[in-house]
Amino acid sequence: MSAQQSIPWEQQALHIAIDTLQEALSGKPKEQQEALHMSLMTLRGFLAAQSSVDEEFPVAPIQTSSAIDASRSNKFKQLLYERRTMAGLTQARLAELAGLAESAISNIESGRALPTQLALLHLLSVPELKLEVSDLPWEVAESDPNFALNCWLAPGFDPVKMIKELSMQVNSFGGHIEQGFLYMDPMSAADWCAIADLKDYDEMQASMQLDRAASVILEQCGKMGLDVVALGPGSARNEVRLVEQILAQGGHGDVRLYLLDISQPLLSVAYRHAAETLADRGGVVFAIQGNFHHLPRYGQLLYSPQRAHRRRLVTMLGHTFSNLENELRFVRNSLVGFGAGDLLLLDIRLAYASTDRPADEIIEKDPGLLKARGRGVSSALRQRWDEFLTGPIRRYAHVQTEIEMLRVLDLSCPIPGSYAVDARARVRLPSGEEREFSVYYSRRYDPTKLQAALSREGWETVANWSYGGEVNPCMLFLLRKSGPALRLVE
Repeated sequence: MSAQQSIPWEQQALHIAIDTLQEALSGKPKEQQEALHMSLMTLRGFLAAQSSVDEEFPVAPIQTSSAIDASRSNKFKQLLYERRTMAGLTQARLAELAGLAESAISNIESGRALPTQLALLHLLSVPELKLEVSDLPWEVAESDPNFALNCWLAPGFDPVKMIKELSMQVNSFGGHIEQGFLYMDPMSAADWCAIADLKDYDEMQASMQLDRAASVILEQCGKMGLDVVALGPGSARNEVRLVEQILAQGGHGDVRLYLLDISQPLLSVAYRHAAETLADRGGVVFAIQGNFHHLPRYGQLLYSPQRAHRRRLVTMLGHTFSNLENELRFVRNSLVGFGAGDLLLLDIRLAYASTDRPADEIIEKDPGLLKARGRGVSSALRQRWDEFLTGPIRRYAHVQTEIEMLRVLDLSCPIPGSYAVDARARVRLPSGEEREFSVYYSRRYDPTKLQAALSREGWETVANWSYGGEVNPCMLFLLRKSGPALRLVE
């Protein structure tokens, strides 16, 4: 058996991903480098941890304390200076590559300050330094609950296989490209971060009434601890805002935030933002790379709330719920492990017109559809969004293509009163042949009919809050699991 064959497939996949990201870093614009740097950093952490994780427990958390060994730090400052100078890097250039302030590098090398664990992880991500985890001056302390790094690799999750499937789909004769693929590709993740940074998008998300939601969540939980399970959080800005409000209003720090995302690049950005923002406020952050459709497999999250004296809050913000292929099937099957008293927070778009009205009226009123193009959506946001949606096709197609984006109305939705905007990419090949792919699917809802549908699945509405105004009407729903879903017996 060769050395490569003896390496577990998880480690082989991580090696491949690290090599790919290192190549991708060269020549990329500065604004796209942060997501790639964070991806590389987290992958290196995953790889280092794989050697110590028991194969029988592949989802067990990797725990590292925030304590820095002062005596080892003295040796590390000399090692950092030697590696930096051998690589021909100035302190300023190393700071740029690591995503740190130049003063941080100077303080570490001079010994004026101990490095934070986050700074050490940033330095670990710089390939020119050739650092290993064993070089870093931290101590592992599994009894310390305030971990600086908490990462899980979900069992059976194979991102390398998914990228291969994406390539095969892009080069097929058309059809549906699974939406999760949009976030798997590192450059797609970087494009998504660029969208989240746009003023129009961030202001709309920030208008969500998370402070009022936090108040009602605390009323529902009482004095019990709270686990916030964020599904598909992207860059996690909304989720972190919510946890900040819960911690501020609750007056205690017994809150754990689990970030579960299919995209390793986005997960690393989300974890960094959450860890830095909540570090001094008592919240503990976990990152889980996995598919939230497979939630029943993740036993660590599916304890009995009453026996554990904790409550769980599942969040699907950023319209994640609206993008599901079948929302009712997801609630019925993927949330099956959650119990009475658990909470669900959904962020949805509202319908611009009733589905009882003619299709032309809906098309005329909804800014996401053809006849309303440009109304209520800035040109910069529209352009960035189209670049994001078509990115995987442009990068993985075997031949150069011309792509035109279309948006069509779909009235065949599982929840009564809802309709969808189906974003489709029409691809023209050099031969003149055309193919069409559905790349993004977003529904709008009648809130009353949505509440009735979710109630039949055992989730009762606790409260809701409107936001976004007439241009982008949205609503935040808080629901509570009341018991088993009602079923008809034939």
